[in-house]
Parts: sequence; C-alpha cells; structure tokens
Amino acid sequence: MKRTPLQRKTPLRAKATPARRARPKMTTDRKSACGKPCMVRLPGCDGGGETTVLAHYRIGGYCGVGMKPPDVLGAWACAKCHAAVDGVRSIDGYTRTEIRLAHAEACLRTRAEIETARYA
Repeated sequence: MKRTPLQRKTPLRAKATPARRARPKMTTDRKSACGKPCMVRLPGCDGGGETTVLAHYRIGGYCGVGMKPPDVLGAWACAKCHAAVDGVRSIDGYTRTEIRLAHAEACLRTRAEIETARYA
C-alpha cells in the first residue's frame, strides 16, 4: 500500500537568528599590541615583541559566559604572561591574587601608554 506524501498548506519559513552585537573583532587597541613591550612583567616574561597581545582583565559585571571585557580593561602581555593571567600556566611563589594584581597594574600602564601616544 502506497502512502501519499504530506502536503503543507503553508510554506516553511526560515527562523530568525538572534541579533548579535555589531562589534569589530580587531579593534585598534588589539591591533596596536603587536610589537609592544609586555606590561604584566611576571617572572619568566620574554619582554614582549611579536608575541604581545591584549590580555583582557576579567572582572564581574563586565564579562561572563560568551562576553569579553571591553578593550579598555586590557593590558599588553607576552605569551608567557598571558598564559599566567589566564590560569593556563602557574608561577612558583606567586598566588592567584598576586598575578591578578600584576595584571591590574599592567592594565593601568597600558592605558597610560595608549593615551599618551594618542595625544602626543
């Protein structure tokens, strides 16, 4: 016995995708980090240069699951310091609080360098 295929009375509609925030992926602060000196300066730091990226400081209210903090809360960090800040690498003799403090100070130093260069 053959069955007849189902017939739709209305055509299928594409579901609307949720709206995303329009934000550039590579901002000027992120681009400017390459080639700059490392501002975090933890033991084992390679000094920066080509491995320098903008390491965002994670603080409640400005970040979360799927949210990255604004670039104002970022510091220029070499690959080794960035790994320590993210918790991937540990440093002997330093607590998590001391590493976060070094990162917070680096955010201030980085912001001062960016603003100084902007108005010079």
